[in-house]
Amino acid sequence: MKKTKFSRWFIIAIIGMTGGMSFELPYLKYNYQVPMESLMGLSATQVGFIMSVYGTAAMILYAPSGIIADKFSHKKLITFSMLVTGGLAFVMALYPPYWMLLVIQVLLAITTVLFMWSATVKAVAILGTADEQGSLLGFAEGMRGFGALVTAFLTLWMFQMFGADSNPNSLKAVMITYGVFYIVFGILCWFVVPEETKQARASIPKAEKVTAKDIVTVLKKRTTWYCSLIIMGVYTIFAVLSYTTSYLIDIFAMPVVMATFIGMIRNQVFRTISGPVGAIVSAKTRLKSPTKIIFIGGIVTFAGLICLIVIPASKNIIFVMIGLVLLLAFFNYVSRGMYFATIGEAGTPSKTMGTTIGVASLIGFLPDVFIYPLIGSWQDTLEATQAYRNMWILGLVATGMALVFCMLLMRDIKKNKAVVMAATETV
Repeated sequence: MKKTKFSRWFIIAIIGMTGGMSFELPYLKYNYQVPMESLMGLSATQVGFIMSVYGTAAMILYAPSGIIADKFSHKKLITFSMLVTGGLAFVMALYPPYWMLLVIQVLLAITTVLFMWSATVKAVAILGTADEQGSLLGFAEGMRGFGALVTAFLTLWMFQMFGADSNPNSLKAVMITYGVFYIVFGILCWFVVPEETKQARASIPKAEKVTAKDIVTVLKKRTTWYCSLIIMGVYTIFAVLSYTTSYLIDIFAMPVVMATFIGMIRNQVFRTISGPVGAIVSAKTRLKSPTKIIFIGGIVTFAGLICLIVIPASKNIIFVMIGLVLLLAFFNYVSRGMYFATIGEAGTPSKTMGTTIGVASLIGFLPDVFIYPLIGSWQDTLEATQAYRNMWILGLVATGMALVFCMLLMRDIKKNKAVVMAATETV
């Protein structure tokens, strides 16, 4: 590996923070849905469709992102992507018409996913040996959460400084702040991130060639579908919980700034701490199975969602409801940190590991396509309590699905271990 003038941990921290904050703009709705409606003149359905457009484009672009990262300089890709994303933030700050916002979401999918997603992973991976990938990528994931956390709270401060939802310039200030951060970190990456060397490229193991027959084999394996539907269930809860801010505002009349703050704790803070907690539990305790960890989290989530559905909403119990939502968020992020690990736990061969991950991503992230317009439509057409009740019921169904397929996957894993043990004893 080429010697660089910066510590590789500093380089990874910059790459991770850059990658984490890059997704804050396309997912602006997570913390600022109500201001987007009141200040930009959008309906809840339109905000949901904006998210759906980004999610659909991103799903299509994840696979070619890897090809792009292999063909072009990751340093140039990251810098270019951040500069363009910063420019798009400034355009969004002009409050363009709805159709242009949809175009911007597609462009954001191109910059953050096609040009940048695999490039950031690769930029971290080449900084170490094959044995170091876990620690390097784990540290980068933590820095992704930290980058998102820092920018989220700084933008919230700007939002409040400019008058929150009472001043149209407040949301513009948020977008401009993101734009400045993107440009600064894009330039920083140009000077900090090293170029890939021939030696580094040679040190990364090359995957075996995957044939059409291998793809068919992946699709025929029931464990592929078990893992995919577990991911879909967990990801649906993640999407449902993105409405935490609007839920607190619409049901409990919480001030926008306070509700946004709670939303940021749910999204950015728990994102930073929950994944590492799950990894520690998996590595340091007797509960080493990712599928079992997701199953336990699913049980807690199922019980929590029943409480949200059954307990009548009242300002007297607002702190109980906030506690429930944050508890669900914690276990959801733990599960999100584990759900791709189920593919390896299921005994997927290394040759088809990438293909299986691709299939599982395509199926598992499908909620991005339909769930936001669906919930947005409920918000626009139903009384608030009914809209959110429907949302929690949707989450309950998704959790039930994840629990069922966790049980099926655990059964298959147990059978496979028994077969391996029997074969070993025979030998």
